[in-house]
Amino acid sequence: MKHTRRNPKIVFIALLLLATVLVTSLSVLTVSAAETTTATGSSAATYDAGKAYYRANYDTLANAETIVYQSITWEEAVYLFQQRGNYLILLGGQWCGNTTAVIDYINNAAVEAGVSTIYNLDLRLDGENASSHIRETNGKNETGSTYNYLYGELVTKYLTNLNDWVEYTVDSDYKLTYTNADGVNVTVPKVQVPFLFLYNKDNTEDHSGKNSGYRTTYPIVYGYEKMLFRDADGNLYSSYNKTDDTKVTDYTAQLNTAIFSHIGTGEGQVELSSFTDADYIRLSYNEKAGQTIFAKNDQINIRTLTYHQLKWLLGQEGNYLILFGGSWCGNTQAVIDIINDYAVKNNVTVYNFDTKLDGGYAKSQWGYTKDLHIRDSANVFASLYVDLVNTYLDNIETEYDKATNNIYYLSDPADETSKVIANKLQVPYFFAYNKDTVDNDGHDIPILGYVEKMYSLKATRDDYIGKEANYTAYTSATFAVLQAYAAKAGITAQNIVTAETSTNGGGDDSQNTNTDTNTNTDTNTNTNNDSDSGTDQEESKNSNVGKIVAAIIGGVVVIGVVVAVVILNQKKKSSGGAAD
Repeated sequence: MKHTRRNPKIVFIALLLLATVLVTSLSVLTVSAAETTTATGSSAATYDAGKAYYRANYDTLANAETIVYQSITWEEAVYLFQQRGNYLILLGGQWCGNTTAVIDYINNAAVEAGVSTIYNLDLRLDGENASSHIRETNGKNETGSTYNYLYGELVTKYLTNLNDWVEYTVDSDYKLTYTNADGVNVTVPKVQVPFLFLYNKDNTEDHSGKNSGYRTTYPIVYGYEKMLFRDADGNLYSSYNKTDDTKVTDYTAQLNTAIFSHIGTGEGQVELSSFTDADYIRLSYNEKAGQTIFAKNDQINIRTLTYHQLKWLLGQEGNYLILFGGSWCGNTQAVIDIINDYAVKNNVTVYNFDTKLDGGYAKSQWGYTKDLHIRDSANVFASLYVDLVNTYLDNIETEYDKATNNIYYLSDPADETSKVIANKLQVPYFFAYNKDTVDNDGHDIPILGYVEKMYSLKATRDDYIGKEANYTAYTSATFAVLQAYAAKAGITAQNIVTAETSTNGGGDDSQNTNTDTNTNTDTNTNTNNDSDSGTDQEESKNSNVGKIVAAIIGGVVVIGVVVAVVILNQKKKSSGGAAD
């Protein structure tokens, strides 16, 4: 959504009427463009942390020249499944031995077939532990089964012919039963991973060979479910025992026959479509805000992260810009395009993590009663948030006092005194990060600068982002975060509000720049709420004003009249019906 940046109403008129005056020295201002590349590990738009994640988490991909995998969150998968076109999708994660056994085989076969992207969805919410697996049936003694409807609804609503492509059908002993929003038990087939499939929601042909003929559309066009095991030499086997008679030597040929031979531009083949993080950001924010926040052709430099990707990123060397927030949140809706404008202006990437691991979609769109919000002490996965903050964000500062309004979990569920607590941040929480930054006493201060301010898209409210003071306060604080990042990265930070730039040299590890001293009041408690809301009384002055640069070089008489009128044509927040 485009803003009209507030005109600072500063008009400089300089009248220089001088006779026989020798001008001996003048200051000349120069405006530098932001660096387009930074060191490996920093958050330049040209650096792809997503690809680096796959190289780091799969040994067999460590030296891969090309990585085709693009990780998607659960909610991203929901939006992707609603799009027209053809998409290759892989279910599986780095925790799965069967997936790690073949991840490079699939990657190589895809590259050979000219495929650039396979969308990867992990059904374990934290990307690691069995307790977070949503592919568990009712009655299973795993925490993830609490949210098994997230798996069940993907099958019921989108993967409607999955039963034709998997071993564990609805008639098998390993089927999955979940309880839907109406309280009705629904049984669906249970996929094993890795499961690679070609998806087109509008496909009307059944290629499974089951000749079921029981539906009009077959969204899984082709699917391939194969559980294999790998030895130290890279050989594949169909059995964990890895005997000679279970050795598989034609896996790549099987992949090509099942999937990749159907991709291309020839007769009977299909061309793949594209669905990027930017597409998801645009669709989800526009839909939930009820207005256009991002236009079709707007460049979006925001990339989504799964929980496991975020944990990995926070452990990497380098400088990063990170946003905690989601499209479900009215306060994030109000400022997401401002944050993106700064990212585009400075040619950097903002990595976005949603503390609602389901994006709030099942509750807001399908009628379920709870969100999968890990920033909520009442949630069974609150430990994911608490441990993340306490492990990586040592110097986090939040408006909420950690002692009185925090997020916690019990390390021993039977002992109320075993609370483990962490600061409760409000979203949007935007910060610059470098894990190796320390202060003069050697204490870790990885958060270089942050902004935690709550604004709204509702024009009738005092916290409306379109008001001069609110807009100025947020852009000023956000630019300060960019400056903190730039100082550490050794690049030049550019402000979206004026043509002025602020140049920051190489950063000093002993320095930390916290940029937010606001007095926000978030009305959320430790329960599931659809939005963080609050007011900000800080009215930062915009010190970034237009300047007249004049150089008069002469030796005898200079009479000049210079009139400069600085008019900033920028974007204005449009009012709308974004739920707060």
